[in-house]
Amino acid sequence: MKTFVTLLFILINLSVSAQEHVSLDGIDWILNGKVVNENYKGKDCLKTDEGVATASDFTLKNGIIEFKMCIQPGRGFAGVRFRGDGMGDTEEFYIRKHQSGNPDAMQYTPVYNGNAGWQLYYGEGYGAVKQHVFDEWFQVKLVISGNRGEVYISDMKKPMLVIHELKMGERQGKIAFYGPARFADIKITPLVSPELKGEFNEIVKVGDEVIKSYPVSEVFDAEKLINENLFPANFTKQLQFKNWETEANGLLNISKTAALAEKKNAVLLKITIDSETDLIKMMNFGFSDVAKIFVNGKAVWLGADIYRSRDYRFLGTMGYFDSVYLDLKSGKNEILVLVAENFGGWGFKARFENLNGIKIL
Repeated sequence: MKTFVTLLFILINLSVSAQEHVSLDGIDWILNGKVVNENYKGKDCLKTDEGVATASDFTLKNGIIEFKMCIQPGRGFAGVRFRGDGMGDTEEFYIRKHQSGNPDAMQYTPVYNGNAGWQLYYGEGYGAVKQHVFDEWFQVKLVISGNRGEVYISDMKKPMLVIHELKMGERQGKIAFYGPARFADIKITPLVSPELKGEFNEIVKVGDEVIKSYPVSEVFDAEKLINENLFPANFTKQLQFKNWETEANGLLNISKTAALAEKKNAVLLKITIDSETDLIKMMNFGFSDVAKIFVNGKAVWLGADIYRSRDYRFLGTMGYFDSVYLDLKSGKNEILVLVAENFGGWGFKARFENLNGIKIL
């Protein structure tokens, strides 16, 4: 079954030869995939279906994106991408048509290397309840200012979703619409510092008990390690590692570090702990989608949180839902964590209740 990640990657990277252009609302649009310009219920619009319409020669850093949207019943994700680099990195707001009335009826997520992170970014500040209307035009407005944003739907006085932190930071980027949906009356207004009306939370960095950086390997096939009880000698010497800082809350979005490809769906994270004595130390962690932990060369934990892998309602969202007891020896200890991705978010985070007796190197 073709995953959403694969589809998203294809849509972003369709060949130039497949592109068509159309002018709508004074903007030239590049059409990729199944996209048409039509008139629906009295409005000239873009019907995106399984494609993407990207504003040609038009970018936005801060400002307002306004449009009318019309959706039909059925499963589907439709919305707008902004601050995109055209290579698979973009901010994204979308509507889940089939989740009308639920807490995840709409969502903001960053997309890195073509991989959306909705399993990592959810709840307050990322999603909101919305009772969708179908086969009717409704107004949508995004206000983008610095590293914050707001989404208004129908009611233009009060934001329905307040985005406390736009993960891409303040940067100039492309704007694109995708379906299945119709988009009309599109207006893009660049502004230096547009007014935000919502109540925003300050981004606070976590304490030292949370791991804040990881050496991350290049990607490889998870099958090489998934069945190993002992970590293969010299395996890490075959891989290059680069240190990556986490977000303020300790989350490492692994999609920042590499793109998924066939038989390249996993990385190794290194955690080095200096222990004062031999001791057992509990580590709480979260992951998406598959994780395997080795302590000083021995496998001690394996788990999977793949979307719908437990039942049809299981989302595979990531949090501090798991714990492992690390058997640490006096001196330096090497913890290696394999993290593999299926789709929907590739991430890891870890913390200790306290640092008594240990030091994270």
